[in-house]
Amino acid sequence: MRKELTALIGLALLGCSEQAEQANASTATPIQPRDTLHRYRLIASDLLTNIRIQTPAEAIAQQAEGLMHEAGPVLAHFNQAYPQCGAYLDAVLGAVQMLPTLTLQQLEQDYHDAQALPTLADPVCYHPKELLVHPAKVAVMAKAGLSDDEAYLDAELDLVELMAHVEQVRLAFKRAKTATESLEVANDSTTN
Repeated sequence: MRKELTALIGLALLGCSEQAEQANASTATPIQPRDTLHRYRLIASDLLTNIRIQTPAEAIAQQAEGLMHEAGPVLAHFNQAYPQCGAYLDAVLGAVQMLPTLTLQQLEQDYHDAQALPTLADPVCYHPKELLVHPAKVAVMAKAGLSDDEAYLDAELDLVELMAHVEQVRLAFKRAKTATESLEVANDSTTN
């Protein structure tokens, strides 16, 4: 009985050390695009809920600005997957501090309609840009005061549109991953 108990304790400790090694390996793994996008989507969903329950405007503004900063890692991963988007996305990232200080009209014209951005190199670049623009619009709306149901509805509609862009970014990441994997398979088959 004592030998069986010792063996069980030994197996349990071995299992614990394997779990610790796996945990260490997972913390050493770089953050993947799907992880940053998933985090972004969760925060955006929480902001949408807070708008729907009409959380005070000041809190909405802070949360919207926080969401803008969460877009940075997503856009960085997107630039890696789609290098042709670099100049376009870098231009909007460079304006991240300024965006919530603009008027709604300036935001719409300069960044939503992209008049202040370089020429769009590829249509795929449009969707990740919106991960910054829509939260900035909500921040500006909230700073102006979400004084009635209609104001909250406008902010909600911006967030609903944002969620559609998040889905397009997710699909673009998926296409990039599939293309990379196909290229790796093709390279493997030509080296044999």
